[in-house]
Amino acid sequence: MAAQWSELEARAVLSAWRASGVSIERFAAARGIVAQRIRWWKKKLEAGEPARKSAALLPVRVVSTAEPSRGAPIQVILPSGHIVRVGRGFDEDTFARVMAILSGR
Repeated sequence: MAAQWSELEARAVLSAWRASGVSIERFAAARGIVAQRIRWWKKKLEAGEPARKSAALLPVRVVSTAEPSRGAPIQVILPSGHIVRVGRGFDEDTFARVMAILSGR
């Protein structure tokens, strides 16, 4: 993720953390995130600040510089916080249609 999170990114991280069932500290450590950052966004968003509904492009962080083999497993975290995991050998056309449906296109 970018140096600064957008509200959509923060909501996605908070949703993934809640779904994980682990403490903020454990979740953050597993993902290389500072736990205080998650706490700050949790407090900010729980304070009742209105969510922006506009669509946004989210930055992508490359985790490995190795060229992935075709059909390598991937994980996509949507702005809604839902996580889509696709294993090896997935059908790319079907995946593209599913992502278009989930993004409202």
